[in-house]
Amino acid sequence: MSNIVYSPSSEQSPVARRALSHIDTPVPSDVAIEDQESVLRRYWRILLKRRWVVLGVIAACLLIGLVAAFMTQRQYSATVTLEIARQADKVVNLNDTREAPAVDQEFYQTQYTLLQSRSLAEGVVRDLKLADNTDFLTNYTGKDAGKLAGASRREREIAATGIVLANTEVIPVRLSSIVNVRYNSPDPQMAMRIANSLADNFIRTSLARRFDATAYARNFLQDRLEQTRRKLEDSEAKAVAYAGQQGIISIGGSTSQPGQPSGTTEGSSITASDLVGLNAALIDARAKRVQAESRYQEAKRTGGSGLSEVSTNSAISSLREQRAMLQAEYQKQSATLGPDYPSQVALRRQIDELDKQIRSETGRVSSSVESAYREALQTERELQTRVDSLKSNVIDLRRRSIQYNIYERDVDTNRALYDALLQQYKETGVAAGVGTNNVSIVDAATIPNSPFKPSLRLNILLALLIGAALGCAMALILEQLAEAAVLPEEFQSKLGVPLLGTIPLLDKDQSAMEVLRDRKAAVSEAYFSVFTAMQFITTHGLPRSIFVTSTQPSEGKSTTAVSLATSIARVGKKVLLIDADMRNPSNHRMFGLENEAGLSNVLVGEKDLAEVAHHTEVPTLFVVTAGHIPPNPAELLTGETVRRLLTRALAEFDHVVVDGPPVLGLADAPLLGSSAEATIFILETGRTRATQAKRAIARLNAVGASVLGAVLTKFDAKREGYGYGEGYGYDYSYGR
Repeated sequence: MSNIVYSPSSEQSPVARRALSHIDTPVPSDVAIEDQESVLRRYWRILLKRRWVVLGVIAACLLIGLVAAFMTQRQYSATVTLEIARQADKVVNLNDTREAPAVDQEFYQTQYTLLQSRSLAEGVVRDLKLADNTDFLTNYTGKDAGKLAGASRREREIAATGIVLANTEVIPVRLSSIVNVRYNSPDPQMAMRIANSLADNFIRTSLARRFDATAYARNFLQDRLEQTRRKLEDSEAKAVAYAGQQGIISIGGSTSQPGQPSGTTEGSSITASDLVGLNAALIDARAKRVQAESRYQEAKRTGGSGLSEVSTNSAISSLREQRAMLQAEYQKQSATLGPDYPSQVALRRQIDELDKQIRSETGRVSSSVESAYREALQTERELQTRVDSLKSNVIDLRRRSIQYNIYERDVDTNRALYDALLQQYKETGVAAGVGTNNVSIVDAATIPNSPFKPSLRLNILLALLIGAALGCAMALILEQLAEAAVLPEEFQSKLGVPLLGTIPLLDKDQSAMEVLRDRKAAVSEAYFSVFTAMQFITTHGLPRSIFVTSTQPSEGKSTTAVSLATSIARVGKKVLLIDADMRNPSNHRMFGLENEAGLSNVLVGEKDLAEVAHHTEVPTLFVVTAGHIPPNPAELLTGETVRRLLTRALAEFDHVVVDGPPVLGLADAPLLGSSAEATIFILETGRTRATQAKRAIARLNAVGASVLGAVLTKFDAKREGYGYGEGYGYDYSYGR
């Protein structure tokens, strides 16, 4: 159980006496917020208070800066200016006329890295024989000549290379191809020599890389060209052999036709050409057959009289004219002569003879139409038979041409690759003769006249800035350490209220509700000890209405309110937990409840208290959520609204626990605290300063709230210097 800072005499304190009596003082409609000190004024006050600390730190930094300036070795800087033109190594593509962009970060970053490469530094060491220069090595390594003489040459070369790399600086000029290469050395003449040597070696290595790249490309292309030539010859031989074996003959020099993939043979073979011709003839024959069949069917339907050949036949037309004349004559004589009259009989005979001749001639025309139809049908069938035969031949040719097409595509691919490699090989031969370089020296390095460091003015300025920053930080840290109320034994002296208990810090992977459900957990036991302490801090036992608040958000007041209500309910009391933090409600999330209706709805008269009270997993614990968030929660809490609500709640419940908002900056907490019988103040370890906490408690006392005591949450015993089992008796190693 946690240690409780409590003494019997506390019952006689003004705080305890206020807890024994019901508060009848009306709550003012608007609680004045205390004037808060501005941030700038507060920091200025802290700096004035800790001015000797700030000045002492500044003086110490200034002294260190001066000593460092006088003890630092003089350094001289020599700079050589180079122009690095943006010209790519066009080894195998000299015809590429595309212009490079004006600024190519990748290219220039590569050049800057090469200027600081180890191989370049080794070239400088070899050119200037720096491995044998004892003065050069001793100026940087600090070793005496005897130790350097005992080292191997390779060791001295490695040391000299490292020195050159460490003291070389590459400084590009923005938006240009100019770059400054600077070398720093205690010897001004050596600085000039090494800077110029860096530029000369960089130009030589650039040319060497270009030549090596060209030579490698020629050898590589020559090898690949020979391999590709052998592949081309082999693929051509396979294609010719397979065509002869399968009897594939193509017309023309190309194996492809427009609209066909490269390598196909059926569109250009003799069989395919015959098929195209016969298919055209078949289409024409089919059209003629359809036309002849139409005339034939018309002749059968009309007996031949409806045929156009009949109407245009001159013989039939002449016979029809004669019959018409005889028929007219017969009709004319029928008016005066009878049908048996000899002339009339003769006319009828002539007419019948003409009808017979007309029918005979019409039948002859119909027979010719039928013959034409039969002939067209026979022609179509013969052509269809030949086309079907050629289709089979073409299909067979296509099947046999699959592998041939594969060979042909292989030939085309190898030929294209061979031509491309041959062209590149020729271009590489031209590039091999190019000896120009894209790096040139603009200004050679000269002997520097004065050292560039140490700079006394810069050292003093940096020392003053660093000292001022460190001094201010030290002053703020000391002030924070002096004001922070983190130790349990300081509560009574700093805040003027007793400490009801300390709550251990949860592990990062632990949930507050899960730990509270475990009664054996250290956190559950700590909250139960707070509940036990509250029963003995007043003469009439545990207060019936308890208001839980804190200085600022996220100090653990909601968890404390839930655990306190749960602890009371577990001893058989009927408890109502009210979430009165209508600005940032959280109880509904902790219990997994809906927040559709709650305290705000009760305060405006939309709901009754019984309608919004939710059951929980603890049988005697009920929860009222915050409900809809109102525009100004303080307006709902003014007057007698909260007092009447608590009176109704206490008529049905043994105890009421109110989870309220923070005190500072809001008027809600003082309004709620003045209506409750007792107020519990929550303080997070190491976060809230004593001045803030005292201001919040004073504000509660100003409106008549009865602050019984405080609870220290998120307490880490190890961090605060308490061992396990010391001071507060908790085993804080739970869950670890």
